Amino acid sequence: MKIKSIFLSSDTDSSLPILDFCNENQIRLVRKSFISFQQIPFKVPSKWDVVFFSSPRAFDFFVSESFSLGSHQQIACIGIETKNHIESNGYPVSFFGENAGKPAEIASHFKTWLGNRIALFPQSSKSNKSIESVIPESQRISLLVYKTIDHPIVLGEVFSVLVFTSPSNYKSFVSLNAISKESIVVAWGATTAQSIKNDGIKVDLVLQTSTYSELLQILQKVNK
Repeated sequence: MKIKSIFLSSDTDSSLPILDFCNENQIRLVRKSFISFQQIPFKVPSKWDVVFFSSPRAFDFFVSESFSLGSHQQIACIGIETKNHIESNGYPVSFFGENAGKPAEIASHFKTWLGNRIALFPQSSKSNKSIESVIPESQRISLLVYKTIDHPIVLGEVFSVLVFTSPSNYKSFVSLNAISKESIVVAWGATTAQSIKNDGIKVDLVLQTSTYSELLQILQKVNK
């Protein structure tokens, strides 16, 4: 099929390759996040061994200019995009998931890698706790560092392709907008896909690595 329009629930710079693709193929693109974020005051616990980041945003809210890793402490994260973001800020990453779109798989690998150490999980007020939930309670510390705020608007348009980058973005979108049965629905990983399916809506494609390069490849195939 030839794509006429795409909705993407993200307007970050990381999604610019999608904008280029749409411009090249005369596809209408709406890049709009239906959520925003606000920092929550927090105090970093003194005793932990590994800090796990589920997104670049979690890292940004957690890390301050004065933050430094102790000699025994390490950083872990959900996938390659988060890893690249962390390392671009000068911090080493000791563990990352190869397929960020498969949190259950990553959780299992992370649990094995963690061993008997204590993991710190900086997170949002709407965290799905996909990784944290498999770690024994005595080895995990939840730390709220920001809250997620819904900002739904009515778009009044049927899109050829809908790309939902998180469960929160999806839920905010459908609070004021319907999803046409004719639209191709793309989910950013298994957790987002499950959130959509829970509402009885079909999910046509699920990102495995949850990267914009993977999304671009999918859109190129769909647009043939």
